[in-house]
Amino acid sequence: MVSRRINARGAKGRRRAAPQRSSGASAKTAGPLASAAGGAKRGPAAGAGLAVCLLSPHPFVLENLRSLLQRPKFQVQVERVEFLPGAAPEGGHGSGLAALPQADIYVVDANGPPRAVAALISRVKGERPEAHVIVVSDQLAEEAAFPLMRLGIRGLIRYGDAAAQLATAIHSVRDGGYWVPRLLLSRFVFGILDQPRVPIPGEVRRLSPRERQVYDALLENLSNKEIAARMNLSERTVKFHVSNVLAKYRVRRRADLILQNYHARALEASPGNASSLAAAALGGAAGTKRESD
Repeated sequence: MVSRRINARGAKGRRRAAPQRSSGASAKTAGPLASAAGGAKRGPAAGAGLAVCLLSPHPFVLENLRSLLQRPKFQVQVERVEFLPGAAPEGGHGSGLAALPQADIYVVDANGPPRAVAALISRVKGERPEAHVIVVSDQLAEEAAFPLMRLGIRGLIRYGDAAAQLATAIHSVRDGGYWVPRLLLSRFVFGILDQPRVPIPGEVRRLSPRERQVYDALLENLSNKEIAARMNLSERTVKFHVSNVLAKYRVRRRADLILQNYHARALEASPGNASSLAAAALGGAAGTKRESD
């Protein structure tokens, strides 16, 4: 039945084209019809639309973000994730998403437990290392933003700015830029560069076993309450250990500790990584000059 319909359309198409037919016109008329019928699924891909995957636990957010990305510029996939309790940053399926769709850009809604959001971003970066991640959130405080930037995201957008910025940010990130408020990016980069020194590996041994657990939890950006629940301690005890850890690493804030750790990893992975981030903070990377402040 399907083949008859295709043939019928092809014949009908040739009859319509017959009055204007010159030599070879029949083949030209039949060709597009056959391609449309036999390759319907390949058509959108041929349009070179940028593949974008939206990840959020909230249907309303997904629909709003989808409405901002129109064809043919974007091919949008929508996936509703469910942040599961106890998801660790290395937990592969902490989002309840069985299969990660393939895309060029992943837009992640950060409205969820910080550890679960981090787990989802880590999974995207692990399974799709060539892709880039943009995060949308209701607030961009350093304490929330820096751990996400440490995971390698390339964009941060407030919900209220998404309508005006999301489409442009996606293209900027695809072209190699960062789409992060300039002040926030500058603080992140110069917080790394201004560190008096990177702790040598041996210094970690100076932490007690309990302090080491607290240190790891701080790098996950857990609150004192969350650390206390994980370690079955009182918040007062956790606060005491946090103060000791910060003092031993010669920093005043949790965000500084995260930056220090990021700096150490960046230097181990690539000595030029900090320089590229610095260039982006100064507006030297593609797309950064058009970011919001």
